[in-house]
Amino acid sequence: MNRRSSFYRKVTYGVVIAALLFPLSLLSAPATVDSKGGKLAQLRAENGLSQAGLGEIDPASETIKLATLGLRGLAVQFLWNNANHYKKVEDWTNLTATLEQLAKLQPNFITFWKFQSWNLSYNVSVEFDDYHDRYYWVRRGIQFLEEGLNYNRDNPTLQWEHGWVLGQKIGRADEKVQYRRLFKTDDEYHPVDRPPAERDNWLVSKKAYLDSVRSVDELGKSLGKKSPAIFYSSAPKSQMNYAEAIEDEGLFDTAVAAWKLAGQDWREFGNIPIEHSTGKILVFNDEEYLQGEVERLRAELEGIADGLRAEVEAEARAQLTEEQKVASETDPSKLTEEQTEAYYEAKQILEVTPAKLAAKAAELAPEKAREAKEIAAELMEKELLTRYIHNYKDTTNYDYWALRCAFEQSKPAVAARSLLYRARRQFLEEADPVAAKALYEEAFDRWAEVFEEFPKLKDGEGTTGDDVMVFITEYNDVLEQLDEEVPEDFPLWEIIENFDSEQVFQLQLRERRQRLGAIEQEDAAESVDPSTQSVDPEASDDGAEQADQDDAAEADEVD
Repeated sequence: MNRRSSFYRKVTYGVVIAALLFPLSLLSAPATVDSKGGKLAQLRAENGLSQAGLGEIDPASETIKLATLGLRGLAVQFLWNNANHYKKVEDWTNLTATLEQLAKLQPNFITFWKFQSWNLSYNVSVEFDDYHDRYYWVRRGIQFLEEGLNYNRDNPTLQWEHGWVLGQKIGRADEKVQYRRLFKTDDEYHPVDRPPAERDNWLVSKKAYLDSVRSVDELGKSLGKKSPAIFYSSAPKSQMNYAEAIEDEGLFDTAVAAWKLAGQDWREFGNIPIEHSTGKILVFNDEEYLQGEVERLRAELEGIADGLRAEVEAEARAQLTEEQKVASETDPSKLTEEQTEAYYEAKQILEVTPAKLAAKAAELAPEKAREAKEIAAELMEKELLTRYIHNYKDTTNYDYWALRCAFEQSKPAVAARSLLYRARRQFLEEADPVAAKALYEEAFDRWAEVFEEFPKLKDGEGTTGDDVMVFITEYNDVLEQLDEEVPEDFPLWEIIENFDSEQVFQLQLRERRQRLGAIEQEDAAESVDPSTQSVDPEASDDGAEQADQDDAAEADEVD
């Protein structure tokens, strides 16, 4: 009985397995030229999950993955350990070979391409003394990313990373002058149809960023964890970096055109709808319009009933405790630790919110309660959007860069940049501090015009003040060669006051303040006319009597 039951059970299993072969073949049949394949193949094709959909098909990669059977994970771990070992012992040949093997086993693992590209461009390159060797490994890291893009076509994460390394590693490194020159003349890297004018690393970086934007906007790829504001601002920022770089190289006419294009790109970025983490859609250039709407709605809400705002403020003040009242009337800079909490509590109570205004309007004018509630709801929505936009704009420093694109095209700014370029060459290359001094001073006069036309540049949020401080420090080096100091009539003392973070001019600033204080005292003394002063007769007599006594004392000492 047991033997027969076992036999029947095995037959049953065999029949079930045979029966399942048909539906399994329908599900997993591969796609061919004449057929779409099974259901799984069709789903892979629809969602772009097949290797052909993800990127280039590499027969060697597919063979290696099959040859490892179920041990691919162990093989990957073994190769990663080897790669780290070869890096430690500086065996670059074996490191490169190991990375090639890993690429065959993990062609669609995005983090692998990002990490190892960064490793080659940033970590391996610094191990060499000659900048030509360093550049080779920087380029090797960039090409490694491009290899990853062949396997993972239109992947926005890799495309963005590609743009970042092209721009930042070549354009921001200590060897950026040499790297940029080598990159422009690198025939092995650039396509044969790329014009020489487009071989700038920042322009190639911009193209990579634009490719990533196209993958997201047109192909529906995911941004992943990347901030939308940073993601969409990257391409126009590369255009600005290009304009800044060629400016430093003395190509001022080309730079003006580059800044103009950067301004257009930045305005277009400001019009892109960006999704906030809460799901709300933000448009940076709507901030000014929204601020106007907030003011209009608030005025409309407060006008529903006479004295509405005053009533709300009075009720709020009546709710304050004595401690909160004292704290609210104290200068925030002079608050004690105990008063700080009370100060913020009072500030919250005294805040006149749309909800408080709507509630009070319902009491004072019940017939307009519904209207007040609707206006308050719209006002709160507009205030929230304005706050979100302002915060997101801060992450990209949007207003400053818009201003930067505008002022860099102005005639005084172009003249200042040109004069500074010539002054630097006169000092460093021609060893002529006298000529350099004259050029620097003329340049600073032009900068004074720029700051007068664009006063917001003096704010600490931007980088222009820091940039100008670099030139002022160079000017100070020239003056030291001539045994001079920054003159009293220097037009950019305010910039030194606000941006001398290294305190290079600390002593000169102190002496200048002392001189200004003495001058002010002298001016105050000279402004008093002796002929208009009223004299107290008694005080005059007392003074004369005291003088007589002093004279008598001196006579006695002589005797």
